[in-house]
Formats: sequence, C-alpha cells, structure tokens
Amino acid sequence: MKNHYRINIKELSVHLLFWMLYVASEYFANLVHMHPEKSLRFFQSTFLSLPALMLATYFIAGYVVPRYLKTSKWPLFVFWILVVAAFVFFARIKWAELVNYIESDRYFKMPVDKMLKNIIRDYSIIALAVCIYIIGDYRKKQQLNEQLIKAKAEAEIKLLKGQLHPHFLFNSLNSIQYFITAGDMKASLQYISRFSAFLRKVIHFGDELSILVSDEAALLKEYLWLEHSRFPDKFEYEITIPDNAQQASILPLLTHGLVEEALYKGVLNLNRGNKGKLLIAFELNKSFLTVTVTDNGIKRKEAAELEIKKSLGPEKEDMLTRRIKLFNRQEKRKIVLKITADENRNEANLQIPQPLFKRPIL
Repeated sequence: MKNHYRINIKELSVHLLFWMLYVASEYFANLVHMHPEKSLRFFQSTFLSLPALMLATYFIAGYVVPRYLKTSKWPLFVFWILVVAAFVFFARIKWAELVNYIESDRYFKMPVDKMLKNIIRDYSIIALAVCIYIIGDYRKKQQLNEQLIKAKAEAEIKLLKGQLHPHFLFNSLNSIQYFITAGDMKASLQYISRFSAFLRKVIHFGDELSILVSDEAALLKEYLWLEHSRFPDKFEYEITIPDNAQQASILPLLTHGLVEEALYKGVLNLNRGNKGKLLIAFELNKSFLTVTVTDNGIKRKEAAELEIKKSLGPEKEDMLTRRIKLFNRQEKRKIVLKITADENRNEANLQIPQPLFKRPIL
C-alpha cells in the first residue's frame, strides 16, 4: 500500500515551479502600472485567487481530459470546459471584490472590463498547464510503449537462442555418430567429453541477453575444436582476442553464425587438397566491439548456388540476420554486419555497440 501513496518529489517540484513562475509572470505583468507600496497587496490578491485557479487547472487536467478528451466525448468535454471557464470568470471577480472588502471594509462590484486581462491570463495559464499535462502523459505512454517493444524484442531474442540449441545438438550428434561409425572409441569418448563441456556452456549462457566476449570466444573454441575433430585435414583456425576486449559484451552465440557460415559455405566447399583457413579476431575500439571472421573458402555467391541446387530453392533468412534485426529494432545504436570478398578471401565484419543495452530507468 505504501507504493500507492509515495510522493514523487520530482513531479511535486515541477508543479511548485510552474505556479511560482505563474506568480512571477503576474507580478511582472502588473509591475508597469503598480505602485511600489502596493506590492504586498498584489501578492495577497494573487495568493488568495490562486486556489481557485489551481482547482480549475487540476480539475480539467485530472478529471475532464482523461474522461472526456481522451475518450473523444466531445460534447461533455466542451460542457465542462465552459463550466470551468465560468467558474474562473466569477471566481476571479469575486476574489478581487473580497480583497477590496478586506482592505477598505466596504463592498463594491468589480467592473468586468477592469478584470478582463487578468481573466484572459487565467485562461491562458489553465490552457498551458493542460497542454503540459497532455504532452507529459503522451511522453509517459511513449516510454511505456518503448519498454513494451523492448521487452517483446528481448523475448524474441531469447526464443531465437532457444531455436539455436537444437541446431548445435544435431550437428554434434552427427559428429559423435561419425566417430563411432569409424570405430575410433578413444576419439569418440574424447569428442563426447568436449561436446558435453560445450553443451554445458550453451545451457549456462542460454538465458542471458548478453555475455562477455571472453565467454563467447570460449564457446567458439569449443565449437571449432568439435568441427576440426570431424574434418582435421580440411581446415585450420585461429581466434585472437586482446586483453582490453575480454570484458566487452556481446549477444550469446552471435559470432557462431558467422563462423558456421564461413565453415560450411566457404572452407568445407574447397576442392580436395586445398586446406581452408579460418581466422576470428575480436577488437575493441572506443564504443564499438569489432568481430572479423575471415576465410579462404569459396565465394558466398558460389555457395548460394550450391545451396539452391541442394535444397531446390533459395535459402531463407538466416538466424544471425534475424537476431541482428531484432536487436536493431529496439536499440538506437545498431549492430552492423558487412560482408566483403576478393580473389583470396571472404570477410565478415560485425560492429557491436558498447555497452550493448541501454535500459530505461524505471
């Protein structure tokens, strides 16, 4: 229950500042034709009329706008605006008459034309306050909407990671089957041990939205060792990670997609006798982590043609691209993927902002 009645100091300060500015504006507006000895009378009059003005303002902002303007009940909205306008009109005049009575001990009616400027300023203040309220309410809804979009995107990212795990499992079980079929029990047991270690790491990081680069590199090492055990004569690999990049953050298994593509679409499609080379380099520059995956395999265009022949259709959008799109949809600073190729190599370059996530303060 305490949370429902907790005072928001920031909002209270904004309200106090608004009304202080109103009093100051009234003072300077009347300063030209006001005698210095009547300053005290002015502040008495202003503060006496302030409750009626505040009541009208908060009634419109807190009751009329939410119930009738936001729900498009225009007749009722206009009705209450006219009621409040009439209330402010008569309240301003009656308060002025009351102040005069307190000072002079006699009652006389205040001419409307004399109070017209003050009444118009009152209407302007109410309109300004209501506009500020509507804008503030709109911004709060926007922030809430952004938080909901982020939560949805984060849930989708986790879901995609969940879809990646069976893919790893399938490839690794194929590798175990390969060694058992070959009759190499020692290699089979070693492979199963390393595969179990790899699987434990995948499960460990499975619920994380981001992990350290050192952990991502460890996952890559385990994965590439498993694949190299299957194809020892087909390729060699190297992973470089400087000390300053160890603690940077990255989406779990993000680089795995690039490495797997370089391996299966490039290196392993080389002609017999040509040994593939796979280089993975992490580098931290200012506010970006750069991951570069280089291979000397066949070109991606040739690999795509092979895929079409094998699958009898074009390849669907890969998991890596989908994960990058999901991240970029929720964050202002984007992950950028660039893929280039020349006669001797293919290169994929990932630029990942640091820090990875910038969450709103709730």
